[in-house]
Amino acid sequence: MSNVASARFGSLTVASFWIEYLLDAALHAGVDLSEALVRLGVTEEDLESPAARIPLSVENRLLEHAVSRSGDPLFGLHMGEGIRPRFMGELGYASMSSATLRDAIELMIPFTRVTSEFAELRFEWRSRNLWLIWETPFEDLPTSAHRVDAFFTGAVVFGRWILGAERDPLALHLRHDAPADDSEYRRVFHCPVHFQQPLNALVLDEAVLDLPLRDADPEVHRLARSRVQRAVTRHRARDNLLEQVRLEIQHRLVEGVPQLEPIAERLGVKPWTLRRRLRAEHTDFSTLLEDERRRLACDWLLHSDRSVNQIALDLGYSEQSAFNRAFKRWFGVTPLGYREGDGAP
Repeated sequence: MSNVASARFGSLTVASFWIEYLLDAALHAGVDLSEALVRLGVTEEDLESPAARIPLSVENRLLEHAVSRSGDPLFGLHMGEGIRPRFMGELGYASMSSATLRDAIELMIPFTRVTSEFAELRFEWRSRNLWLIWETPFEDLPTSAHRVDAFFTGAVVFGRWILGAERDPLALHLRHDAPADDSEYRRVFHCPVHFQQPLNALVLDEAVLDLPLRDADPEVHRLARSRVQRAVTRHRARDNLLEQVRLEIQHRLVEGVPQLEPIAERLGVKPWTLRRRLRAEHTDFSTLLEDERRRLACDWLLHSDRSVNQIALDLGYSEQSAFNRAFKRWFGVTPLGYREGDGAP
């Protein structure tokens, strides 16, 4: 890696549940990483805390140990086969309880960065096929191939499980070199696997995206989805004032209309200082509150079975008519019209 990339790598982190996933995969490969954990300064408390972040440099050393000591050149591929909801943090049960695979993928894309800052996930539509593209600035790192293999294998294995059906991707594109024998890739993915490609991408047929999931549960999903969204916002908020304020607004909406003063106190600044810092970001508290209400209103109308009146109350409106007027101002349609698909933004 270049000096710039190396410095950036040293500041990145992974979630504690990703470390548990790695430890479990290593044990299944006959490798106990307990001593390495102690030597690298990772405690049981770190692993048990859902919000804990582990330095990416530490995780990379653990992965190197697992690969070298297992003697498995396809460690990442086999790691992905061991995916379980508990190794996915808030995303696990939120994706399981989603209505369709499309909904589960929608949550997975932003959450990938919460799991590990090593890479990001994005999507493109090409000829009515969905391309899930995994990108990292650390492609030349020896462990990168294991990471991309683990991610895509986990995505496919977990996707089949929540669908309750053996649905296969159309193709897999990988930047790394092909192994001497690629039969393991064909066994796992059941589709053409192309190596030494310009990008890492899993290609899915659009038709599979709207298949119903086996354990779809609207009420469980509503709660789990909220946890995922808070986790994403919390992760983005670490060094970002606007995201910190948005996160506080999210937490306080259930108690009524959030106010700037207690949020400023929670963030450790004076109210006038927070107002000034928001102005410097070309916004103000009222705008952030309205943005959060608008985002949550759209999400709850589409992804929950709450009544419009309940959504209005949950967003801090004293009555449904006030919420209806605000929603009509935002999007030109009523909340009920939006839910029924009339002019959805």
